[in-house]
Amino acid sequence: MSPTSDTQRSAAEPRPGEGRAPAPIDLPEGGAQLLGLTAQADLVDFEMLTASAPMAPSLSQRIDVATLAADQLGRFERIGAQLTAQELVVPEVLGPYREALDAFAGATRAGDWASSVLRALLVNGLRADFVTAIHDGLDEQLLALVQPGPTAWRISDFAGRALADALDADPAGAGALALYGRRFAAEAVGQIQRLVAREVELTSLVARAAAARAGERHAVESAGDELGVVSELLEHLMAEHGKRLARLGLGG
Repeated sequence: MSPTSDTQRSAAEPRPGEGRAPAPIDLPEGGAQLLGLTAQADLVDFEMLTASAPMAPSLSQRIDVATLAADQLGRFERIGAQLTAQELVVPEVLGPYREALDAFAGATRAGDWASSVLRALLVNGLRADFVTAIHDGLDEQLLALVQPGPTAWRISDFAGRALADALDADPAGAGALALYGRRFAAEAVGQIQRLVAREVELTSLVARAAAARAGERHAVESAGDELGVVSELLEHLMAEHGKRLARLGLGG
């Protein structure tokens, strides 16, 4: 990509409402926790993208990654502004998710360019599948804050092309990337299960939202029901992760 690519231009484009404090929205029980989880994930993704930039094989790609990381930070700031509008302290809301997401980032940290762009693809895919699964149970304003949006699609587009180029240049590297993809899944499951066990309000919101999409709103009547729905959701996320690896030629 050239230094004047669409990826790089996107960071310079003004965003609607940028610079103005947002009005607080009505949050359901668990809504602040969902925003905290999303914002902490955005922050970690920004850090991981930034760390991957020096591994880029060309200066143009390095600039692109830096630009995408800046966009990712912009998503974090948007949620932070809403939490502030709710008169909440941003670090306090994000704090419960720091340990799990930092542990996940550390366990899946990429050691080379191909792994770093694969990680970006897998993270974006996992987060998109999660939001799709709870989409029907969230109101429009909350959904607008947690859905992936254009930044995630730009990252996936860039990472998909970069991964294809890396595999063309080194087809033998597919085996190591496939192993990385399986390790990514195992680490994701472990950290999600930790959060489910600890963050009761978030788990309840996610379970009821997922049940609403499945047409089972009235089936969630107890904590046991909630855990059952979340367990099914986790199985679905891992199944979609496996399909994603297969589409990339990294399944099996």
